[in-house]
Amino acid sequence: MSEAANADTPSTGGAAPVAPTLDGVSRTLLIPLLARAEAQSLWPGVAFDDAAARDLAARLAVDRAAVGSDPFPMRLCISRSLAIEEALGTLLSEPIERTLVLLACGLDTLPVRLDATLAPARRARVRRWVCADLPPVMALRDQLLPASERIRHVRATLPDQLDEVAAALDETRPVFILEGVLPYLDAEQVADCLVALGRLAPAGADLLVDGYHPALLAFSRLGNTFRRMRTRFRFGIADPRDYAGMAPRIHFRAQRNLLRPLPWHHRKRALLPSLVAGGKPLATLAQLELTPSAGVTP
Repeated sequence: MSEAANADTPSTGGAAPVAPTLDGVSRTLLIPLLARAEAQSLWPGVAFDDAAARDLAARLAVDRAAVGSDPFPMRLCISRSLAIEEALGTLLSEPIERTLVLLACGLDTLPVRLDATLAPARRARVRRWVCADLPPVMALRDQLLPASERIRHVRATLPDQLDEVAAALDETRPVFILEGVLPYLDAEQVADCLVALGRLAPAGADLLVDGYHPALLAFSRLGNTFRRMRTRFRFGIADPRDYAGMAPRIHFRAQRNLLRPLPWHHRKRALLPSLVAGGKPLATLAQLELTPSAGVTP
């Protein structure tokens, strides 16, 4: 990795900074960004505030109409963000230092948000953040959310181009966070991704992975947000426990139902997918553990 990739801010050579654009970047990353920015209007009274997301949405001049008028996926993104924060808070209650790795980070403001909300003792256990995504996304992130001493930016492609992620890890036990990316991969790629994470962490790791029932993904395509973006979902999972069978050393620990916290009038449109799913959760955040490789002391 070049020194430029590790710089806190990109050099402009004395010239005026280039205005950020979304050229070469998937429009789907605007869905969670706008959800976090508009959380209070989308879900009145929710205990969630993301000033950094509001700032980014304004700087990018995000056109609300271009994202779509369907609020359901954005409310689900808010619930997912809350669940990830809660899970990380629990993991950071353990008295060890951690490296938190955001894979396919997009414009996620989680490092800023969590730094502001964590209790000091838990915040002190975060040795660093590693934010990883495709080169065009990271170029945009370099402009909008610059790296720092505690936040490192690397380029990565799931599942097979993770060398820069590997170089950013150290002896601390990592937490890999995969948020909103697996539905765009096929089942083989998801399995390859879990195997690759095993190679990155031979001494073990924790994983936070969201998952969506195939019934919800099928119905989501009927909404104007994903239909307008011509989104193609390839991977759904009916039971997050099945992640454990997709790669060696993966163990299921817990799950959070992402629809349950939403008020009834915000999730009633999921009634039909729920019937198709036979009562299984439609959207979950799974906590998985990657156990140490044979012969490796954690």
